[in-house]
Amino acid sequence: MKPVLPLAALFILAAPVAVAQSTSPTGGRDYQEDVYVTPYWTRMPVIESIGRANMQVAPNRASFSVTYLETDKDAEDAMKLAVQRARLAYDTVKKIAGDKAIVQSSVSVAPYYEQYRDKDGYKIENDRPDKVVGYEAEASLSVVIEDISVAGEARAAVLALSPETSTPLRTYLEATTELNLAAYEAAVADGSARAKATAEASGSKLGKLLAVQEGNGPCLGRWTTSAGVNSDYHDRSRNMVAAPAAEAGMRNESIIVTAQKIGNKEVQITQEDIDALNLPSDLPKLSISSSVCMIYAVGN
Repeated sequence: MKPVLPLAALFILAAPVAVAQSTSPTGGRDYQEDVYVTPYWTRMPVIESIGRANMQVAPNRASFSVTYLETDKDAEDAMKLAVQRARLAYDTVKKIAGDKAIVQSSVSVAPYYEQYRDKDGYKIENDRPDKVVGYEAEASLSVVIEDISVAGEARAAVLALSPETSTPLRTYLEATTELNLAAYEAAVADGSARAKATAEASGSKLGKLLAVQEGNGPCLGRWTTSAGVNSDYHDRSRNMVAAPAAEAGMRNESIIVTAQKIGNKEVQITQEDIDALNLPSDLPKLSISSSVCMIYAVGN
């Protein structure tokens, strides 16, 4: 007759045993058993709470770009004209926004050729080197404004130079340390309030806080490797944004903001030019969110 093992012994035999194998510094094999340890909160009654915060804030960044095109029979002259327009635009943006404007510039030049019509009447460029008619230079500015209040005025300034192409003013949210911290603190406060509500609704007493984990959780079953505030930066807005209009009589509209010689012509950008192109628009609210998982003991 076979011996009958006690029930506890059966559990011991059925329990999984994990073995980790590692290499010792001497090149041999070391064997070590991993011990499965149940989380401490499974050995006592606890309340898990997910704290959430979704803060509505105004965008704090704006960006746009413009391109100035110039043509000339000489490549160098074409580039000089395009660069002079772009430099005047750069100087004007800096005068308006100062170090709150980050401007990146680039210039390129390409030839354009004589055209002829094929048998179907379509115009085709004859791109042979001896058929070059002239050169087209392109000077571009990509601008990021860190002060939303002057973004519209800065863009109006570059539009005053009649760029051949321009992009809409895009507003977005660049999360700062202060915004992330504010969202996180709001999420912790929400999680604490939810835990208190859970205890009251269930007729329990809320005990001490055992753990706080950033993220969506759940934190009772597993730990997540993701850390930090879960921020949601919606760059949904592509609206024109302008600074508040100046009060009547407070600004001399004939004042020259910047001036520069472009080719043989003196070009000026006045405050009146900027104001005429500074289209107002409302700023949409954007969101920054955070969540935490909190575990409280159930008090006696």
